[in-house]
Amino acid sequence: MNCSKSGNLICKGLYIGEEDLQKINTLTRREFSAEELYCFRVLLCDNDIDRDMEQFDVQTLTQLSNLFLGKTGICDHEPKSQNQMARIYDVSVENFPGKVNALGEPYYALIAKAYMVRTEANRDQILEIEAGIKKEVSVGCSVRESICSVCGKNRNVLECGHVPGQVYDGKLCYTILHDAQDAYEWSFVAVPAQRQAGIIKQAGCSREKNGVQKLWEAARTQNGVWIDREETSQLKELIQNLLEDCEQVRKAARRELMQEVVSRKGFDERTNQEFGQMLDHLSVGQMKMLKEILCPQQILEDAQFSQAEPASEQHDEMSNRQFMI
Repeated sequence: MNCSKSGNLICKGLYIGEEDLQKINTLTRREFSAEELYCFRVLLCDNDIDRDMEQFDVQTLTQLSNLFLGKTGICDHEPKSQNQMARIYDVSVENFPGKVNALGEPYYALIAKAYMVRTEANRDQILEIEAGIKKEVSVGCSVRESICSVCGKNRNVLECGHVPGQVYDGKLCYTILHDAQDAYEWSFVAVPAQRQAGIIKQAGCSREKNGVQKLWEAARTQNGVWIDREETSQLKELIQNLLEDCEQVRKAARRELMQEVVSRKGFDERTNQEFGQMLDHLSVGQMKMLKEILCPQQILEDAQFSQAEPASEQHDEMSNRQFMI
């Protein structure tokens, strides 16, 4: 399941220490000084229940902490090189003592440190961050399971019928996002919505929109697209099935043409073998064209049979009407 979760900047103009520089320079092609960089802390997501009645468990947040390391920050989820703004160089799951989530559980959040290189081109962006104009972010990731809090079933496999937000025998129904598979990107967005962090949880990729639909829409709009591991596996299986189906159709067309040509032309064994080898390199359309050239009489007979068939069916229908009451 793909999802987009939200967070916000919690520290602007972060002091850059020696440890920060070391971590940043492992991601760069040359070493940068503290004066060349601008760093900030950002809350990516947490273990609270959001407005879609979904919640990351702490284990998944920990998995995401590894997956988001080194990921690029962009604008409005547009995966274009000119939209790249910052990169995460450190990320961890932090507990906020004394703070609890909506369930009364200890509150945990995924906190990242990101850096930008100070340039004339991004001077206004840094100024907007400092001014609090750019402070909301949204992250894109995928999880393996969406577990119902009431019955424990995986909603990605089968809907259990429990409605998120409803209470069943005193137990609140919500969806637990479990087992992170991939982290795509984090993006500066405009509209806040998540309860704790104040950032919108955007409708990323719905369950109904599979990898093929995403690729089709990306081709239509000429935009980039994020494909997670599960969708990649589904696309691979789909393509493999299509290739197998195409091969079966091609083999059937080859077999039909071989039988037709051999019966009409009376080729010897060597000629049959060479003819078969030639067909191995032809497409279904090419074999159809070759049949029209080598067996024009059969094509004519097939056409005449097709024209006569509707009349026969009409006769059968008229005959059957005699038995209607």
